[in-house]
Amino acid sequence: MAESVVVEILDDQDRPCAPGMAGRVVVTDLHNFATPLIRYDLRDIAEAGSPCPCGRGLPSLSRTVGRQRSLLRLPDGRRFWPLTGAYSYRGIAPVRQYQVVQRSLERVTLRLSVERPLTPGEESALAELLVRFLGHPFAVDFEYFADGIPRGRGGKFEDFVCEVPA
Repeated sequence: MAESVVVEILDDQDRPCAPGMAGRVVVTDLHNFATPLIRYDLRDIAEAGSPCPCGRGLPSLSRTVGRQRSLLRLPDGRRFWPLTGAYSYRGIAPVRQYQVVQRSLERVTLRLSVERPLTPGEESALAELLVRFLGHPFAVDFEYFADGIPRGRGGKFEDFVCEVPA
């Protein structure tokens, strides 16, 4: 699609990333005249690849890393996409929908929509499972939603949200 879209992989200073470096994905649509997207930041992270080996010299991506806003932050500075243990939640409690929100480097909130109020034992088991999957002894708070967990401002639902400032 390089003939109709300009895809840029940019570092934190908005400079193009060299092949092998990861950065923000920014796109410009070259054929959408009604509602053009000019240097639209997707908030995705990807690694710039070498030019296409087909000989045309088109840009490529060597891998996609993930969403910029969905990375868990640990006190030692590591950042990664978290596994939350969600496939095991229904085995512990009647969970309809979940979302994990990182509030600080030591605290997360497990937001839930459930079929009935949870027992203290169910909350404790869910917290233990979440901490095990996150790989850090976070304090876990619970927040409940009767009518489902609200979507983000862009209309998307994310199962993990990091609110820790960069």
